[in-house]
Amino acid sequence: MNMLRFDKKENNQNNKPFIAEAVFAVETISAKQLSEKQIKAKQLLDQLFPLENGSHQDVTAYMIDYRHMVAYFKDGSHSGLVSNKHFIAYTGEKEDPCSILFKDGNGSHVEVLFGCHKGTGCIELVDIDDIQLETCTNFTQDMVALRHWVSLVQGDEKGKTKACSEDKEYTAKSGEDYALEYCYNI
Repeated sequence: MNMLRFDKKENNQNNKPFIAEAVFAVETISAKQLSEKQIKAKQLLDQLFPLENGSHQDVTAYMIDYRHMVAYFKDGSHSGLVSNKHFIAYTGEKEDPCSILFKDGNGSHVEVLFGCHKGTGCIELVDIDDIQLETCTNFTQDMVALRHWVSLVQGDEKGKTKACSEDKEYTAKSGEDYALEYCYNI
């Protein structure tokens, strides 16, 4: 099995942007290798937003409990994030979120979108439909920035990543609205 590590220390030593490394790593996987893309996506989550116990590779469900994201495993155990400050917001229901929004230490957002449930009656691992990383283009004379989302899992037929700009709305962990507009003042 081809295992890829997303190591921030190594990337910083090479002076390469972390997002570029993550995009390149996922881009090298063919669009037809969905299980391999799932593995890489979950490795990225383990690197950026590790769980207190266990790995995102083994999660069967994510839920929002009060102001915390909780991951559940096949054996019934559960775990929160090592640092709950990274969990910002979600879409869908608390018991079955459609997506979870994280914010890394640099202030960039990472959205994890979940796939549909297969409904086989068995406890199955969570499918990650996509991971979207936020990038920004700044226009200093106008003090305006454009927010772009780079899709790591979803891509074109050749497996190349897609980028888009769009407004996104979530429910913050406090219960309030949390909106990310594609164009904003800085």
